[in-house]
Amino acid sequence: MGTYATTTGLDTLTIGYTFDTATTSVADKCITDAENHVRKNLSKRYDLTDSNFALTTTSTVPPMVTTLTEQYSEGLFYMRQSRGSKESLTRGKELIKMVDGCLDEIAERKVDVIADDGSVIEDKTLHNYRIISSSDTYSNTFGEDNPLDWAVDKDKLDDIDSDRD
Repeated sequence: MGTYATTTGLDTLTIGYTFDTATTSVADKCITDAENHVRKNLSKRYDLTDSNFALTTTSTVPPMVTTLTEQYSEGLFYMRQSRGSKESLTRGKELIKMVDGCLDEIAERKVDVIADDGSVIEDKTLHNYRIISSSDTYSNTFGEDNPLDWAVDKDKLDDIDSDRD
């Protein structure tokens, strides 16, 4: 049984399949693979040892992480159970594509992962890999026009002077 998803949840999502011993084993493997995929994508941005991601008796997995894991495992399940059926393969690929799109948005910081209580989960790389500019409000000193028209922004010189005081 997985941390982020369960075979019971996958049984609910995959209508038309009977979860006997063999099918449950395949579903369990799909969940494991899905969790590994989700963790791989979230690991650069979030601390996966945090209680929000490591299920303990006092924590809950963020709902979106559960949803993404269930959808990805469902996609894998359809593909593995397809027996060559183009419809099942297509359904599985579309689910996986949808999850990968959402994981890309999380990685690109377009969206955040929200905890069960509605708070935004802290980004472990909040200050890493970011360029902080102190001069983005100044006009460029050098341009592509005539060099005789170039000038240093007056505010920039004042700020430099006040930084030295």
